[in-house]
Amino acid sequence: MASRPIPRKKTSPAVVDYILEQIFEGHLKSGDRIDLDQVCRDLDVSRLPVREAIVMLERDGLVTSTYHRGVFVEPFDAKSVIDDFEIIGLLSGVAVRRLAEEQDREVITELEGLVDELRAAPAGDRDRTIELVRTILTTEHRAGGSRRLRAELRAFTGYLPLVFRISTNRSHDEIVEAHARVVRAVAAGDGEKAARYRVDDFRDAGRKVVQELARRGVLSGE
Repeated sequence: MASRPIPRKKTSPAVVDYILEQIFEGHLKSGDRIDLDQVCRDLDVSRLPVREAIVMLERDGLVTSTYHRGVFVEPFDAKSVIDDFEIIGLLSGVAVRRLAEEQDREVITELEGLVDELRAAPAGDRDRTIELVRTILTTEHRAGGSRRLRAELRAFTGYLPLVFRISTNRSHDEIVEAHARVVRAVAAGDGEKAARYRVDDFRDAGRKVVQELARRGVLSGE
């Protein structure tokens, strides 16, 4: 693993991102033991944020921690990825359906502006695209989701930005249209259509992410 000191604030999420990157790039494979001391050295952090990161990853089913044996990468297969995207799509669909029903014009105007920003973003700027997609989803979930729904979505979406970043087989235009049609349906007050579009989008994204992870040899059983 390459050395990469990170800022002290929000250290645990940064450690999570680093370990996920090692998994999704194929440097850590299913069943591999994660050398936590090496992670500390690579990132120039103490043991505490690394342990916190492991708790977060274990919660998401990506690693398992065994007393006296260490931390190991869990089997990471296509069904797990597809299931995560399916669940997130369904939960997010609840939020956008409610947004369409409530017709908060201020929120809808904000979302339309964010979609315009996404459309104008350079197609090759993956980080900017991911940032805007995250902002669109966060805005929808904050405005349309209950406290319970937002908590469930947070539990599932921790590693998705990194997964999207490594997946290059969705074009910029596809990503823009996926979010634009949801917002159009919300603005039109069609909650069922907005929810269906969101589920369809995450299903499609999940399939394409699986294709990319399989190409990289990351998925177990491939």
